[in-house]
Amino acid sequence: MAQLVKYPSVHIVDDDEAVRDSLDAYLTLKGMRVKTFSSAFDILNDKSSLPHILILDVNMPDGDGFALLESLRLKGHVAPVIFITGLGDPDMRLRASRAGAAAFLDKPIDPHLLLATLKRLQAERRHPS
Repeated sequence: MAQLVKYPSVHIVDDDEAVRDSLDAYLTLKGMRVKTFSSAFDILNDKSSLPHILILDVNMPDGDGFALLESLRLKGHVAPVIFITGLGDPDMRLRASRAGAAAFLDKPIDPHLLLATLKRLQAERRHPS
């Protein structure tokens, strides 16, 4: 059974520096270990340990979050994924769900909703169904 991690690691992939920086600052303040990436290419070539949770932007200049998730899954990455976007619609939400996303949040990100989502994912790791 997976253990609840006191200080979960979160990797954020978003081409918008302001989004990366604000999420990094907020989640770090809440006790999480955060690493940010500006592109799909950067995270795919990163050699650090895999995070407990991934936050992926849907639309990036070097590819979309769905293709990135597929590439990460092929590399054996099984951590929960939260998709974020400023251009969400019902079809995109459905696609995210079918891709196995744990959550789909609209930008601007509500920090309380994000934190609640992260806590829910951590609890699910502790008590998988």
